[in-house]
Amino acid sequence: MNNVSNSRMPILLGSAKKGFILGFLGIVSTLTSCADACNGSIETTVLYAKPGPQAVGRDIYVEVLNKPGLGSKQTLRYEGKEFGTFEHVVIINDPKNEFAANRSICFSTYRTLTAASGGLLEDEGIVRIQPEK
Repeated sequence: MNNVSNSRMPILLGSAKKGFILGFLGIVSTLTSCADACNGSIETTVLYAKPGPQAVGRDIYVEVLNKPGLGSKQTLRYEGKEFGTFEHVVIINDPKNEFAANRSICFSTYRTLTAASGGLLEDEGIVRIQPEK
């Protein structure tokens, strides 16, 4: 039989609970600290990305959140399936994969690009832009 006093068990359980709670709070704070900071006056939410023209970088399909004049209403398809209809869609050209891990992309200035030759038919009518730093 084990001679461990039962009076010590609640202390151990209490410490384990405290450790679990502190660990959980640490995970939550880490997750919330990963949120993308918006450093610009135009804010977008990333919908999905595809390889860029001539397999250079990526084309990032985004929904513009706070500048209604930028972008157009589009029903997007991804891998042959309807992805959804969004009010203000633009394609951000990302030749250097600068926005690879972003859930949102913010910027203040941009230039409008011409459609890439050999582009996808489904991308016709979607404004292509390049954010400037």
